[in-house]
Amino acid sequence: MMRYLIIAIACVFARALAAQEPDTSDASVTLSVAPQELAKNGTVTITGLAYSQPGVHISMSVTPPSGEATVVDLTANASGRYTSTFVKTSTEGEYKVSVQAGKQGAPARSTFTVRSYIVDIDEDVADNKALLEVSASFVSAVKKGVDNMPDSPARTGMESQLSSLDEETQKLPDQSAKLTQALANVKQMMTERPDAAPALQPFFDHLAQLDERAKQERKDIDKQIAESEKSLAACDVIDHATEGIKAVPQMIAIAKRPFDFAVAFITNMAASVAPPGAEGSIGAGGKLASGLPKAAGSPKEALAEGDIELGSETEVAERLVDRIPESVRSTAAYKFVVAESKSFLPSIVDGLGERNGSLHLFTQVTKLAGDIAAYANEQLFAQYCEKFEGPFTAVMEAHFYSKPQPDGRSPEWWSYTTTIAGKMVLRYPKSATGKAVALSGQIEGGATRFTYKENVFDGDLFGKMMKGGVVERVDIPPAATDDASGGMVNAMTSPTAFYIPLTGQFANGAITLTLGDARTDFNESYTKAHTAYVVTAPSTVMLPVMGHFTLPYKDAHWIVYSAMDFKDGAPVLTVASGTKAMKVDRTFDTRHPGAQNLGHYTMHLTLCNPGCSK
Repeated sequence: MMRYLIIAIACVFARALAAQEPDTSDASVTLSVAPQELAKNGTVTITGLAYSQPGVHISMSVTPPSGEATVVDLTANASGRYTSTFVKTSTEGEYKVSVQAGKQGAPARSTFTVRSYIVDIDEDVADNKALLEVSASFVSAVKKGVDNMPDSPARTGMESQLSSLDEETQKLPDQSAKLTQALANVKQMMTERPDAAPALQPFFDHLAQLDERAKQERKDIDKQIAESEKSLAACDVIDHATEGIKAVPQMIAIAKRPFDFAVAFITNMAASVAPPGAEGSIGAGGKLASGLPKAAGSPKEALAEGDIELGSETEVAERLVDRIPESVRSTAAYKFVVAESKSFLPSIVDGLGERNGSLHLFTQVTKLAGDIAAYANEQLFAQYCEKFEGPFTAVMEAHFYSKPQPDGRSPEWWSYTTTIAGKMVLRYPKSATGKAVALSGQIEGGATRFTYKENVFDGDLFGKMMKGGVVERVDIPPAATDDASGGMVNAMTSPTAFYIPLTGQFANGAITLTLGDARTDFNESYTKAHTAYVVTAPSTVMLPVMGHFTLPYKDAHWIVYSAMDFKDGAPVLTVASGTKAMKVDRTFDTRHPGAQNLGHYTMHLTLCNPGCSK
């Protein structure tokens, strides 16, 4: 009976909302498993979204390759999110995970795989070396672009600095040998003393995760580089070269993570068994690791192994070592690992830290890149080009209504807002002559706020399902984590970053714009609203039926296109000219009504030449 009831409920969903309806094939909960591949005896974190109600259980089942499943009851927090860890991973093979809310809810399913490997040194080092090679080849490509610029003292100065950076980055791939040394020594210790696994397994698990993250970020880097090379105009070349150089430190930071983590993990192990009073000379910041720099990392990045809040790879290592129980620290295997690691640790620390008063290679490259980006902005670009540049904010407010009801109402069943912010840049050469000057540039930034509200259980939507009963639900918009800074670095790391090319003309005191296709825009799988609900009504035979659905958000390109009203033609920005600067200050307020929906868009834009003062 319940099977036919669920089918009938699905039909109600399908008839009600047409093209905008939620996807009723969604499971009653969401499910995410991390990592999806791990070594034996590792830890898996299982998270998701489910609406919990008294009397309705959220049940998780993990089935190993052989043997009986482990079943655990879960509890969601006030936001409808649940988290659990699974540690029974001593058997190799594929594990099946299922999470279900209530007996009638559709379950969410996933898998993870346990392998016997500790860490594939050759693969990890090859990936790391490839990333360092990309950094080197990218700098070489930027240098070639600048070489094609017209002669000038500024170009000569830029070439000289890029040559130094090019020379230094060519040395980067050789640093992977130090990573090989660190991993080989630790793996050898595990081979000699298998009983050291409880202490060293977290080390290998996290290195595997770093490798997976680096490979994904490498794909993003390749995409950004390829797209940035499409613009060939002189002023675009300089500006893109500047943005590209700014991205080099980010590439270095990604490649440097396993170096910093490996050294800090071993250093903290040594400090954990040091005699009283000696810890300070061994641990990170002490004499032995005095050159160990802080690694790159988001201040609120969370590890899969227990959702630890982190600030850097150095802190990851410190906290993982802190979590090793005293029963393991007191074993002969642990003390063996510490004693052996002291023999090779100093050479790796010297390679990463300061030696003979000079900065290590990674820091040297990072510093050079920063200096060159500043020089390009202040000298080279100013030699040939001018630009309008300034901040903007825009808000999309969307409303969706049901068909008119018998009583004349048209209930609003779905609404959301998205706020985006960032900057607009429009470049043109100083040598341009005539009444009209061609412009090229972009609008870039990120989403800074999402809201979401639904009322699908009103009127002829899903009202029939809950007639004579009750419904409880939780509505969750995507989290806005973007700093709206734009640029290649932000595009690599944020799921709501965007970069949209612009072209136009500057003539007769006004700018006319054309919007291109987005080079980067919102990640569709991320920018979704979630609703989890529980219905108890006669239509459900008074049994609680749990469900979950998602609804999409429009991307940044749509918001900019609609707010500036490109649909009705190219928008015109009036330029106010003063004795020292030109400025655009424009507010858009646009409404786009449709069949049973309304989009309201507001946007404020400021552009200045020279740049707007902060």
